[in-house]
Amino acid sequence: MIRSNEKIANLGRMRGLAAYDLFNPDLHDRLQVICRRSAGRLDVPIAAVQAVLDTATATLAASDPEHDLVSSGGGPNEFTFCPQVVLDEAPYVVDDLRDDPVHGANPVVQVGLVRSYAGIPLRLPSGHILGAHCAMSGEPHAFTDAEIAELTTAADEVVDIIRHYELNLSAS
Repeated sequence: MIRSNEKIANLGRMRGLAAYDLFNPDLHDRLQVICRRSAGRLDVPIAAVQAVLDTATATLAASDPEHDLVSSGGGPNEFTFCPQVVLDEAPYVVDDLRDDPVHGANPVVQVGLVRSYAGIPLRLPSGHILGAHCAMSGEPHAFTDAEIAELTTAADEVVDIIRHYELNLSAS
């Protein structure tokens, strides 16, 4: 399990995230379309766009917002998987999380809510990683190269959309 650390809570990264209206309802609706498409194409119950904050992960959109994995709107970083994407600055793909040295003991894994996870970094123009576009299942899932490519293309689309929600922080 991951606890907040300097890389995740970095002030520059937090400022980079704060430059966007991440909780805009229109943004949510646009991202939800991508999440539903990703879940369908990867044949998983949940695809989500998640922002990794300093101590928690926030779900910005999900393919099924009522699903137990995302209905709370997020959770502490130590119980979520997207912070690993931020730490690695790279995709994090685990076909069976019970075998994963980082998250195998995670209570979310132990109770069977999540068994497989694939997350692709959402790199902002500033270079900071916002979080991940991810796919999750309560069953093991051997993610194929084609599925990871699909998720990567969708992650690029997510970033392109988020860029349109940049706030004008210099206005007084």
